Amino acid sequence: MNITLQLSDTAYQRLVSTGSRIQGTIGLINPMEGNFSEHKKGVSKPGTRSIKLRHGRASVGDTQVRLTLRIGLDEVDVIPSQVIEDESKEASAFIEGMYDNVFGY
Repeated sequence: MNITLQLSDTAYQRLVSTGSRIQGTIGLINPMEGNFSEHKKGVSKPGTRSIKLRHGRASVGDTQVRLTLRIGLDEVDVIPSQVIEDESKEASAFIEGMYDNVFGY
């Protein structure tokens, strides 16, 4: 089966110039035509500092603080509530240190 796709100029230029693949989704208009939407990639803003945790990441930027945790319910010997408590304490210490060093709070 052949499908005709429409994609943005920037996605096409990057595809041609780099030769690497582009990840995204295809929304079909009909069984033979579709629109390609490129997946956005998270890029850190300059000045953002982060720490990798066992189950996630904590980051501090100029305008926001973020804590992300992903805990698999199939992990052996892991209690999700304990992981949340322990890693949030670790992230909190990192964030407080960043505010002391960078922002002078």
